[in-house]
Amino acid sequence: MKVIHQDLGTIKGLSVFYDTIIPTVLQLIMTAVVMVVTVLFIHPITVLIPLISIVAIGAGMGMLQGLGNKKNNSYIKSFNQMGQRFLGDFKGMNTLIMYQREDQYAKDFADDSENYRQKTMGVLSYQLQTLTIMDFCLYGALGWFVLAQGFAIKAGSLGVPSAVLISTLVCIWLIDFRKFGYFIHIFMSLLPKVNHIFKLIDVQNKTVDDDNGVNSIQDVKNIQLTGTLAFDEHVILQNGSLNLTQGKLIGLTGASGSGKSTVAKLLMKQLNIPDTQITVDGHKLDSLSQDQWWKMIGYLGPEMVLFDGTIEDNLLLGMHDQTDWQQKLNQLQLCQFVEDLPEQFNTIVGEDGSLLSPGQKQQIAVARAILANKPAYIFDEVTSNIDTVNAEVILAAIKSLATDKAVLLITHRLEDIEQLSKVYMIDNQKLVVGSPEELANQVPAFKQLITEQRKLLAEVQA
Repeated sequence: MKVIHQDLGTIKGLSVFYDTIIPTVLQLIMTAVVMVVTVLFIHPITVLIPLISIVAIGAGMGMLQGLGNKKNNSYIKSFNQMGQRFLGDFKGMNTLIMYQREDQYAKDFADDSENYRQKTMGVLSYQLQTLTIMDFCLYGALGWFVLAQGFAIKAGSLGVPSAVLISTLVCIWLIDFRKFGYFIHIFMSLLPKVNHIFKLIDVQNKTVDDDNGVNSIQDVKNIQLTGTLAFDEHVILQNGSLNLTQGKLIGLTGASGSGKSTVAKLLMKQLNIPDTQITVDGHKLDSLSQDQWWKMIGYLGPEMVLFDGTIEDNLLLGMHDQTDWQQKLNQLQLCQFVEDLPEQFNTIVGEDGSLLSPGQKQQIAVARAILANKPAYIFDEVTSNIDTVNAEVILAAIKSLATDKAVLLITHRLEDIEQLSKVYMIDNQKLVVGSPEELANQVPAFKQLITEQRKLLAEVQA
């Protein structure tokens, strides 16, 4: 949505700018040469009036430039915020109606809309201020120039035809400069969006040209995240270090809200925090775009998405080589429930998998991710909201996958943690690592997490 509403509109604005700026500049230069030469020949001292007005315009625009950038960035931010609010509320409309919260969310959307309106008015106010400065300087200069010619005629030092001639030339030049100033004003308004496009272009060019960087890597043997994770002075992780290695299943756990999902977003390049660094096989990940990185790493969270169609359609969604896919599923013992369905892999899943159970949906989502055959994977709480049987099937498949892939399993489920040989835990803004037994003996928070899980499990079994 950001690309569609910002970048395409910016490109259209730039197209108009470049279509008109070259002929306008040429006309402005030619008119300026004729005007300056003629005025210098007829009434030299008055040539300073239009030139001083141009200097005044530059000074005024420079003073407002910082304000303009601030207002344009606020406008873009408010637009994105309103758009994201609308999309989120639209997606969850049924839930809002079910819990009778649609009125409150309508109020929140109205607040975002009002914020967007105010930011829009701020941009318009800035634009009017710049145009006012431009008009005041240009038309003021024209008025003073005409008065100067009038005084010269009255004093007898200048004839009427000569005064009319140079006044007309100055008028034409100032009007041309007004057009030029308007185009520059439009360009400056587009500048924050233009910078965004140029950054995308620079990233693509840097990626293509970087033969020795991460773009040249065909496999992912090691991913390392180091640094400090913080948002608005709220520190999530202080000087942490997390390593994912090909052939090992690495776990990440912690209390709710400790920052596990933030780590996942960082590894997926969905967040950019200056104080953190991600390397792939020793190369910085910065030179790789998000789209290119997503071709090499797969992510699956507790909220999976299935598309209306057959089970086979969903399974093969990311699979380029579609040979022997059923054999691969059998080896992983995934989606065995399909054999009991009348239509088997041709079974319709319904809108967002509505005709399947949560466990069956999650099995299909995990199988789809594995069939995509990426070098690295992040599974975020994929066993937390389903029954034990399906959770065990999925965990077994993930363990099998990790024999030749780099895999991170984010979980707080006791059955998952106990089967991991290496677990990272976020505790008091620190990242501690060890086996489940080591962490239970050394980290009180981990021991408490395990104890609570065992207590809940005992209550369920009772």
